[in-house]
Amino acid sequence: TGRLLAPLTMGLTLSDSGSSCSPPADRIALPPGRGRNEACPCGSGRKYKRCCWEQDQVLRRLARVAAIPDWLLNSDRKLHQFVKYVCKVFALPELLARLHDTRRHPQISTFDVVLSLLHAALLRIPSLNALEGDLKESDFQKLLGYEPTPGEKTFSADTVANVLDQLELDQVHAILEEIIATAERNKVFREGGYGAMRCVAIDGWQPFSSYDRHCPHCLTRTLQRSDGQSVVQYYHHYVVALMISPDLDVVLAIEPVLNEEALRDTDPTHKGHEGELTAAHRLLDRLHQTYGSFLDVIVADALYANGPWMTKLDDYGYGGLIVLKKEDNEPFKEALALWHGRKPDEIYEDLENKEHIEFWDADEIETLDTYKGKVRVIRAVVTPSDQPDAVPSTWCFALIGCARKLSRRTALKATRARWHIENTAFHQWISYWHLGHVFHHQPNALLALLLLWMLAFNLLQLFIYRRLKRPRRPQDPTDTIRHIVEVMLREVATLLAPIPWAPCPDTS
Repeated sequence: TGRLLAPLTMGLTLSDSGSSCSPPADRIALPPGRGRNEACPCGSGRKYKRCCWEQDQVLRRLARVAAIPDWLLNSDRKLHQFVKYVCKVFALPELLARLHDTRRHPQISTFDVVLSLLHAALLRIPSLNALEGDLKESDFQKLLGYEPTPGEKTFSADTVANVLDQLELDQVHAILEEIIATAERNKVFREGGYGAMRCVAIDGWQPFSSYDRHCPHCLTRTLQRSDGQSVVQYYHHYVVALMISPDLDVVLAIEPVLNEEALRDTDPTHKGHEGELTAAHRLLDRLHQTYGSFLDVIVADALYANGPWMTKLDDYGYGGLIVLKKEDNEPFKEALALWHGRKPDEIYEDLENKEHIEFWDADEIETLDTYKGKVRVIRAVVTPSDQPDAVPSTWCFALIGCARKLSRRTALKATRARWHIENTAFHQWISYWHLGHVFHHQPNALLALLLLWMLAFNLLQLFIYRRLKRPRRPQDPTDTIRHIVEVMLREVATLLAPIPWAPCPDTS
């Protein structure tokens, strides 16, 4: 099968785009690619991002728009709008062109395979074999930018698996981070958050397990069957960081929990698997190194209610909102003693959500031996206003660092929003993104596929809630996304010609 477009190494033939909404691309002199923190090529001595970067971005965007044909540029169909959005705003083809794998002399480019995987994620294709079937279909071939050849597959599932096995993961992490950086420059995250703070939920996730299939990096545990026999279960465990807000959730990073064999690669004497907390500390290191002070507050469950985790948050300048459950552990024990026999510090009637909320608040607690800072503890008892006989729900959580400044109501909203990582993320990924299925059970492939699926998830979130400006539905935030995906899937059959996905030259 042959592409409608020029080879990827040559870039898109811009003069053939025919867009009437922008100047011909062959008349646009594109500036050479350069890092934002490098010296500006104009010779001013300033950093590129502080000098000519913005005007060069305008030229690059003009070139990207000129590469989009009229039938796609002027369309109001959701699939066409998504393509325009990710190309014009995020320069997705240029980002994907940076990806490489370690195959020798490949006949199929990494770009093509990764692009097919992104569409598999976007359109909820359930397996690599199902993807191989779609690669024989004319409509899907046009979606990937190929001239249709019905019945002849563009490439095989084995090729996709080989790319996943050998894809360089650091480059995929970098693209995920670049999407977030571009969204931030476009002021996506300046309107949301809680109390003007950017909050990130961190939690562990075990998407799949098996009693038979396993890889060298599988974790293991012994379970008791109903007949009393012991059986070994193989599974993978990840720690995920999700930026949460009332309007939009995006994945910032994902870190695997390593097994004994993987840990011996760096420490030959190591024994035993690591735990979720160890991987979470490594994830926090990545977040700080990548995003720095862009983040404000880390929200976590009761597993993270310990001094070393709180100390690390302080060291990085992050606030913390941490769920408390163990009443015999500090600082919860001290807070309960202070509240004993005391009336609520605040009673609030939430008319919008129809809730009656009672707050107890204790600040400047210093009884946790493993943490040197001060801890604020809040308890909120929530009762539905229209159901006075309902059993109230109780939320108890610790606040440290800058999070101690949050009001009681805002702190409760942010803590309850931690469930976004369970509902919008984990539940949705298993139920609708098929991540409970092992697409290809090899260590590099598993993480590579998860990162690509997270990239598709973020782009779809940004498209729906920013580009389409759809309101979020608190009762079931997945409804809007599912509807848009179903519309886009139907529109694949309406493509007039192959989509010009290949990157513009000199924009990486």
